[in-house]
Amino acid sequence: MNKKNVLIFSLSLIVASGLQGKDNTDQIKAEYYFSHMAFSKAIVYYEKILEKGDDAQVFNRLGDCYRLTGNVPQAASCYARVVAMNKVTDALRLKYAKVLMQLQQYDSAATLLRVYVANNPTDRRAVNMAKGCELAPTHLRAIPKGQPVLLAFNTDRSEMAPALWNGNLVFASDSAVSVRKKRTDWTGAACYNLYSAACDENGNCGTNYVSAGKTGRWNIEWHDGPATFNAAGDTMYFTRTRYNDKLLFRGAVPNGDSVVVLEIMMATGYDPNTSTFKNVHPMPFNRANYSVAYPTISLDGNTFIFSSTMNGSGSDLYMSKRNKRGKWMQPINLGPNINTEGEEVFPYLVNDTTLIFASDGHPGLGGLDIYTSSWDQNTGTFLPPVAMGIPVNSSYDDMSMAISAEGNGYFSSNRPANAAGDNIYFYRKR
Repeated sequence: MNKKNVLIFSLSLIVASGLQGKDNTDQIKAEYYFSHMAFSKAIVYYEKILEKGDDAQVFNRLGDCYRLTGNVPQAASCYARVVAMNKVTDALRLKYAKVLMQLQQYDSAATLLRVYVANNPTDRRAVNMAKGCELAPTHLRAIPKGQPVLLAFNTDRSEMAPALWNGNLVFASDSAVSVRKKRTDWTGAACYNLYSAACDENGNCGTNYVSAGKTGRWNIEWHDGPATFNAAGDTMYFTRTRYNDKLLFRGAVPNGDSVVVLEIMMATGYDPNTSTFKNVHPMPFNRANYSVAYPTISLDGNTFIFSSTMNGSGSDLYMSKRNKRGKWMQPINLGPNINTEGEEVFPYLVNDTTLIFASDGHPGLGGLDIYTSSWDQNTGTFLPPVAMGIPVNSSYDDMSMAISAEGNGYFSSNRPANAAGDNIYFYRKR
């Protein structure tokens, strides 16, 4: 998952009715699908155009499509062609630097970032990326604090965003186990379902996983997942495609830009005999014009943190507190210690005062890295985050960590492995 640009909303669906009329050229189709974020479809037509000759703008667009669908080497190759044609812009410098960092080509990325930062000195994300390029070689040579283990159930599709629930590991996957699942035009993969695997305290989870509940209330044909659970295990909060369940209008609901956003649902009344929650309701933070996703809730049940695009420029982390009447208060942005011009996603509250999250906007090794931050009671804010470092972080996308009662963790990453795509790892800290 390219969380990637992610990020939030590589899970978003595109509602496309198809092109009409006679003038259906490759260029029109490519630009149409690109503008509607149907990147997997746009790639086909951009490649057709390039068969007729080189074009810097087409290479730029094709690089974006590859980057946003997780093909980093191909994205870098396309951006390099644009540079060779002397068509470099600041936007290209930033994108190209991102993929070069993921490929651990830090010197080349730093060269691009120096020019970008000189032209955009207030872009804290780019400044942090440059700092990451400077520090990454040293960090990568550090002695690893533990060893991540690739779980046996991972497939060549995407398994991501682990959560712990009643002795099971619950996670999201786009493995097309259910024929009911739609496919997203962003990547061409099936929409996400929630699955579970039984794991012991040593991270032994076996080779198979099953649906995390009966269909009907969740694991519908659109995206369901990731999820989190309250301390008692009787309430689940999960991400879902914005969806209309009325019989004559059933399906994903687009906003004014024809993009289907994400929302957070709350499932209550779990019945262990039927393996299902009795009631599913939308959370009060959901809106039609932007996404809210990736929830986490504190052990005491009174703090709720999620990622959202409500600021209109990427995804930030927001926090809501439950008041004395049991109602969730207006969410507040977690502020500049946590949020950057980049993407902040996949929050996880280890306890009521420690936050783990993923970001590509703080100094890191490349892609998304995982950070920890502590709550400062005196200032009422989270402190500047600290990167977890290797082996949890890598130059690829590392995200969505969950910590067990024993202090060990599970996280997901798209680093090279025996299974392709996003995979889930068990991590025992030394």
